Amino acid sequence: MQRKPVPPAPASLDRLREVRDAVPLVPESEDDCCRRLVERAGVHDRGEASAWLVFLAALGAVEETDLGYARARGDHDRAALAANFRERVFLAPEVLDALGDQPRSAAAVFEAVRERVPRWERTKRQDWEGFWTERVERRLDWAVLFGLAEAADGGYRRA
Repeated sequence: MQRKPVPPAPASLDRLREVRDAVPLVPESEDDCCRRLVERAGVHDRGEASAWLVFLAALGAVEETDLGYARARGDHDRAALAANFRERVFLAPEVLDALGDQPRSAAAVFEAVRERVPRWERTKRQDWEGFWTERVERRLDWAVLFGLAEAADGGYRRA
């Protein structure tokens, strides 16, 4: 299953590990985990914390159980995180496939993948194009962090 929520990419993978380390080892409810991320990792608010939990679960750094979320045992290296990102994050493969050798803006990449945005997502927001262009840019920023893309000349290109 692919997940949609993607928080803004941090400056380094150390931040990802910091947020992951704030998730308990023993499963706790989503509300409790969100509170921990806000208090222990300085995540801005509950909404952003929830996005982090879902994203970390997609990356395999957090496990989602019937009881809630728990930190996954072991450490995932950059290659494993990148592979999970590509396989488990909604639109990540399409965004990566839209990149070439020449830099493309987030808006140009969005145009290449816009038809993959579900119809119900298009109807729930007045400016769905702007919303999803930002979501594509978040995926591109994470792709750079994972070594799947490069930032160049105000755009992004294949790594």
